[in-house]
Amino acid sequence: MNKLIKKTALIAAALAVSAAAGLIVTGKRIGWGPFASLYDWDGETDLIRDRYDLSRQREIIFYGASNFRLWKEMEEDLKDYKVQNHGFGGSTDKLLIRYADKLLYPYDPAIIVFQTGSNDYVSLKGDENEVYEQCIAVKKEMFTQFHERLPEAKMIVLSGILMPGRDDYTPIVRRVNAFLREFCEESDYLYYVDSEEMTFIDDYIKEYFIKDGIHLAHEARLLWRDQYIRPMLEKVIEAYGLQEVRK
Repeated sequence: MNKLIKKTALIAAALAVSAAAGLIVTGKRIGWGPFASLYDWDGETDLIRDRYDLSRQREIIFYGASNFRLWKEMEEDLKDYKVQNHGFGGSTDKLLIRYADKLLYPYDPAIIVFQTGSNDYVSLKGDENEVYEQCIAVKKEMFTQFHERLPEAKMIVLSGILMPGRDDYTPIVRRVNAFLREFCEESDYLYYVDSEEMTFIDDYIKEYFIKDGIHLAHEARLLWRDQYIRPMLEKVIEAYGLQEVRK
């Protein structure tokens, strides 16, 4: 019996070490989880800058977190447009502001598509009301700064994704989405896209996510493209004569 207990304990310990190692690797690789602080944002943003030559001006830049960063097929999936994927893992609005001098302003984009949300809520401290107030304050600051530096750019703001892997944050995601809708309606350069129902109708559509319940599967990204992103891109292109962003 003692041998069995000892063997069981060793197996449990090995599994715990393996799980911790997985979290560390994941945190470092995509800027997610309790070890996200180990992530090399400078290194990844350098890679993005090196991937897109500065001669590519007045295009469409997708700027946000890992649901953009992991969309490896983006340029092929949106091949009718001049698209650049500047998403980086674990990004928050504060990080998007920090790296705008490297990833946004030098390219003078005609259109910017934003996807931010749950990383902000996870990183902020306080009760739901305190986190909400902090979150919208940074969003106001971010969009104001970006508009001041890029006054000609039109900005498409995708609603925060409702995620089964971050179910505890769904109420605040909905609150922030409601704020974003109103904030965009009051602006002449921001356009809100409500995609809440893409992943939640009565319950989460779990097959639209990979195993972590946070990152979208490619099937869901194609739905995102067809039902939400492309229609707004077309609306903005036609409204402002931005035919230059088409291939």
